[in-house]
Amino acid sequence: MNRLSRRTACLALASLAFAAPALAQPDTWPSRPIRVIVPTPPGGAYDATMRPLAQELSQLLKQPVVVENRPGAGNIVGTQVGAAAAPDGYTLTMTGMVNTIAAGVYDNLPFDIVKDFHHIGAIGAAAQWLVVRSDAGYGSMRELLAKAKAEPGRINYASSGAGSTGHLLVELLQRSAGIELMHVPYKGGAPALQDVLGGVVSVIVVPPNTAIPHIKAGKLRLLAVSTAQRNPAYPEVPTFEELGFPQMTVSSWVGLSAPKGTPPAIVQKLHAALETSLAKPALRARLEGDGMTPLAMTSAQFGELVRTDAQRWIQLTKSLNIKAN
Repeated sequence: MNRLSRRTACLALASLAFAAPALAQPDTWPSRPIRVIVPTPPGGAYDATMRPLAQELSQLLKQPVVVENRPGAGNIVGTQVGAAAAPDGYTLTMTGMVNTIAAGVYDNLPFDIVKDFHHIGAIGAAAQWLVVRSDAGYGSMRELLAKAKAEPGRINYASSGAGSTGHLLVELLQRSAGIELMHVPYKGGAPALQDVLGGVVSVIVVPPNTAIPHIKAGKLRLLAVSTAQRNPAYPEVPTFEELGFPQMTVSSWVGLSAPKGTPPAIVQKLHAALETSLAKPALRARLEGDGMTPLAMTSAQFGELVRTDAQRWIQLTKSLNIKAN
């Protein structure tokens, strides 16, 4: 080997040596803080679920697990950031059923929720509750529907964004009940709810953990729930199915996902930490108190849930011709 060849070889080896620490090594992972992208604003339902879970994961993984809120466009902005992140186990994304809905209502999404992630595991599932401001004048769902039929387009409803779960469920309600409501989309659930509480908008569909404090405070009234059975805490409130809308029976799930290409050994460690966290009585009680049922699933089972729900919502949104863009 001549002098030039030896020099080239040495430089190549040196480059590899410097590059090696940048690659995720399953046996040393994690060696620095992990960020979890929550694609909704601070204070929303996703945020309230992820923050106590992040604390548990931090203790188990011996590294800080930092929540980074990246809201916008029906969770698309934050989820895109998560999909494009380096597959090294240091950037995770809180994904949810809303991502599978987006696959049907948006054209040219910048990511594929099924193919661009390695889905680590489910966190839990919750109902969706249709609530109104207490002084809006609607004592029941039937009263709201009657008013909407009498005054088409006069009643407005808020959502956390075009293509969100709340948006789609109210669209289904309009078509099923033969009513017309005015959609007011926001950049996340927290600002949407704030305007409902402030009297700007009358109606919204939200998860239980978002609604319960305001129902107890007398600011919101619960009119219908999306689960198959009535909620034991509010047995007088009917399900959508009882009201004649079985297609609105939905449990909205959330989970934790990593970019495609993340080493399987790291995904296994993350899944184990997630399952251990969700099994802790204090965290489980907190989630259940917020109206969420923790879900125990393997990574493969969670990935299959994402895939089948994407198919379901694509078929449904196409049949209803619902588009968010």
